Amino acid sequence: MYIQSKIASAVWKFALVAIATYGLLDGSGILAGKYLTGFPHMFTNVSNIFAWAYFLVAAIRLVTSKDDKPKVFAPQVKYTAMISLLVTALIAHFLLFDAMFQNGQLVWHLVAMHYVVPAMAVLDWLLFDEKGKMVVWGPFAWLSLAAVYLVVVMVGAGPLGMDLGGGTTAGQTRYPYTFLDPAISGVEGVAFFIVAMLVAFVALGYLIFAIDRILGRIAKRKQA
Repeated sequence: MYIQSKIASAVWKFALVAIATYGLLDGSGILAGKYLTGFPHMFTNVSNIFAWAYFLVAAIRLVTSKDDKPKVFAPQVKYTAMISLLVTALIAHFLLFDAMFQNGQLVWHLVAMHYVVPAMAVLDWLLFDEKGKMVVWGPFAWLSLAAVYLVVVMVGAGPLGMDLGGGTTAGQTRYPYTFLDPAISGVEGVAFFIVAMLVAFVALGYLIFAIDRILGRIAKRKQA
């Protein structure tokens, strides 16, 4: 079962957009009056910008739609945003958790972008999407944002020599993360991380796909 209220779904999506807006504005330094040029180089920020754009459009379409029970808007785009946010949250929690603190204090825009927005995106799917509708090839499509990001970073910071450093790596490397810099992590180390990240995206995607199928079957049984 899922909530079929357009109002509830739109309110939830606008709330997600509002929290993502705070995280992006504060994280970029705009709220403090100083824009951080390395901000768009980090995948956390890329995934949150992508999700912000998707959920804003989806919420507006809900409000303006005349259909009482509208279908999921651009489902492959939605699940790309959701999986990207979820992987971002997992990497941040297990690999980069110390970066969530500054001077012993939690940085709230990092909490918003690494925890709150990803959790709300997953809950949006659980609460408002009809289950059993995901396509079997979906998990491969959902890693598209991460794949494009990795290509841009590796080509931009590598052969093109662009400075794509950001966050804690600013001034240390041209890459947004030290584990993507061959000079620091080695070619094998970088290759291992990239492969592991893409495999994690697909594996997590199929876990979500399996849950979706199970919930869809349960819903059909209850309706029978």
